Amino acid sequence: MSDLSLMERDTLVQSSTGGWRSLGAVTGHQRTGDSLLVSCGESAVQITPREGGIVRVRVAPAGEFGRDFSWAVTGALRSPAWQVHEDADRIELITDSLRVHIARNPCRISFHDARGRLIAGEDTSKGIAWDGDEVRCWMRLAEKDHFFGLGEKGCPLDKRNTAIVNWNTDAAEHDPWSDPLYQTHPFVICLNSGSAYGLFFDNTYRSSFDLGKSSRTSWSFGADGGEMNYYFIPGPTPADVVKHYSSLVGTTALPPLWALGYQQCRWSYESDKRVAKIAKEFRKRKIPCDTIYIDIDYMDGFRCFTWHPKRFAQPAYLMKQLAKKGFKVVTIIDPGLKAEPGYSVYDSGLEGDHFLRGEDGEVHVGKVWPGESVFPDFTNPKTREWWGELYRSMIDAGVTGIWNDMNEPADLGRDDKTIPLSVRFANEGQPSDHRECHNVYGMQMARATHEGMQRLRANERAFVLTRAGYSGVQRNAAVWTGDNLSSWDQLRMSIPMLLNMGLSGITFCGADIGGFRGYPSPELFTRWLQLGIFYPLCRVHTAGGAEQDPWSFGKKYEKHNRHAIELRYQLLPYLYTEFQHASQTGLPVMRPVLLDYPAAANVHRYDHEFLFGRQLFVAPVVQEGATTRKVTLPEGEWYDFEDARPRNSGEIELRVDVSTIPMFAKAGAIIPMRDVVQHVDNQPIQQLTLAIYPGKGTGWFYQDDGRTHDHTLGEYTLEEYTVNREADVTAFTLVSRRGTDGFTPEHYLLKFMGMAKAPAAVAAAGQPLSQCKSRKAYEKARCGWWFDDSSRIIWVRQSALAVGDTVEILHKVRSKSADGAALPVTASAPVAAVKPQQV
Repeated sequence: MSDLSLMERDTLVQSSTGGWRSLGAVTGHQRTGDSLLVSCGESAVQITPREGGIVRVRVAPAGEFGRDFSWAVTGALRSPAWQVHEDADRIELITDSLRVHIARNPCRISFHDARGRLIAGEDTSKGIAWDGDEVRCWMRLAEKDHFFGLGEKGCPLDKRNTAIVNWNTDAAEHDPWSDPLYQTHPFVICLNSGSAYGLFFDNTYRSSFDLGKSSRTSWSFGADGGEMNYYFIPGPTPADVVKHYSSLVGTTALPPLWALGYQQCRWSYESDKRVAKIAKEFRKRKIPCDTIYIDIDYMDGFRCFTWHPKRFAQPAYLMKQLAKKGFKVVTIIDPGLKAEPGYSVYDSGLEGDHFLRGEDGEVHVGKVWPGESVFPDFTNPKTREWWGELYRSMIDAGVTGIWNDMNEPADLGRDDKTIPLSVRFANEGQPSDHRECHNVYGMQMARATHEGMQRLRANERAFVLTRAGYSGVQRNAAVWTGDNLSSWDQLRMSIPMLLNMGLSGITFCGADIGGFRGYPSPELFTRWLQLGIFYPLCRVHTAGGAEQDPWSFGKKYEKHNRHAIELRYQLLPYLYTEFQHASQTGLPVMRPVLLDYPAAANVHRYDHEFLFGRQLFVAPVVQEGATTRKVTLPEGEWYDFEDARPRNSGEIELRVDVSTIPMFAKAGAIIPMRDVVQHVDNQPIQQLTLAIYPGKGTGWFYQDDGRTHDHTLGEYTLEEYTVNREADVTAFTLVSRRGTDGFTPEHYLLKFMGMAKAPAAVAAAGQPLSQCKSRKAYEKARCGWWFDDSSRIIWVRQSALAVGDTVEILHKVRSKSADGAALPVTASAPVAAVKPQQV
């Protein structure tokens, strides 16, 4: 891209100087296959409708389209039936759900709903333009347009009036306004008064989005090179946009269950003894943990795929001992390989011609941790296969997951932090240079790693964590946000950053809890952990210096930290269920309020509050020394998660102390939970707890073996429940069960929250249950239900539930049986089932 700023280039276009050329008048059009090909003099525009109302637009300034290839888009969406109407002013492509208008002079494209109402359109004065290799498109900007998505970007949540660059960068110690960062996701959602559309600019060159910073009437996107190739994605809701976008680029596959547990990491646990010691401390202190990461110091001289002969002399033994305690191990692997004859990985890479080369044809040598380093060409299928096989020794030693770092790719010896733009790539059969392939380097490294692990452990779900990526990276890896800092600003920044990543298809993401650089105060660490348990990826990470473990800040804070982590484990059945939903729909687990409440007032300003799955609302404490927390609850009725205190929508102010985790359940929420365990394999869920909140609603529970791909063959259980209150009866029903019975809980503990007083009676499947006179009797399973007046909870135990079974809480006696026992009203008048309505 030229040295001109976005504003300067915008001015050049407006004044028709500087070499920019826009599309001229339409000179012809014809149907070619499933596309409409529009000619504008020597230029060509290809418009292709796809299912879901998606429309692809490609432009060839000289009339010849290049290779139709994408690293991001998977498969081919079906083409709907469409027809063309035309008049003197425009050509109209019409489907059942959308109308695409192509103005004749000059050629400008706009998108309308089936009734002809404008959704979005190109700016009439500029539209699509090019200047040498650069391409750009200007779109109309409305006063109430707000922008979201674009992957890993800092503050704020709403990107209106900002200009953003996409160029994967090793941005160590970035601040909330640093740009660019580690990832590239050229996908944006525009929201205006509750209605939304999306746009995906599938171009891997250095790209940029100007979202109203330079103009009050237009926003724009473009790139240094490559093709003007974008997808218009209709709503009408933000959730619709995300689902349609996911149909293009894929979703996050269901991860192994252990990867959703608490993860501990630092740079560095310098020896096997240190790793074993920290594992022992977690179990001794009874703080749940599933995963320990080992950073670069496990290697022999930073040579990837090696172990230090003294500090990690027996890796297989270490893995075996950790596995006995329930720990999984994730090791780091960077792309920079030591350029050293005799190092087997270097030798085999040279022999197979797997390394990047410069313009002169020589293997490119850069500088990373091992010193002089070479870089695999992950855009070459043969190199990806070679790379995947290199993990065999690590998998054989018992390593469970892989952490790909430094894969922008980073070069420590250059001011621009990466390899020269002239370096050559195979580019999947069409050789190119680093300008085109830079942004997909990390994505393709993660792909090579994931595919290799799947070949080596065919029926086990692979866990790969990557720092760099491009749209679609979620198909192969989880993502973390890179080298952050220990500060309150960074804690706050992580929320809108992860929310926008979720909107961009990156469901499995997280930030380094506590901060990577620097050292947090005890309060900052605890507050960050209380937020981090709601990150999809829950990992503490730090760089050297003092320890940053849950017990590192004294007994007072250790207690609060343990409680936070235990809450994560109690919620794992809910979280795993939400991940399964995300794998099917592409909708995120950590959700901005706008996803479920797009028409809410000031919804673009919910920077530090979010939904955790479909049923819970979280408002973490993000200010140092806070004693109160103002919360704006979305529309509807809400209940405090712990005690089911009712809350109305709107602003409330809570009193908080260092132990407070503000969380709310929506009315009618049904939250699957489990007892605290020290790791996910500690014991299977034999008794599932369902926390049921007052109101009318739907809930779900999903379970499989948590490890293999057998769930894709039907080996799982997915249950759907409803709760409803009519007149004097609260009724809970198991509505459906899909899959197999092998993962159905043996027992259910129904926890009816927020009950003002003891019920008149409780019945299951129409039969009265006996009341427990004490908690002790209830715990010994001598009776069917118990009311705890101190917590206002009715506890009901069921040994099994069949589809259609209903448990009823009778709040008022209506009649009695022959033996005098109260009967529920629904014995004669069944409560109507609730029809689920949920995105």
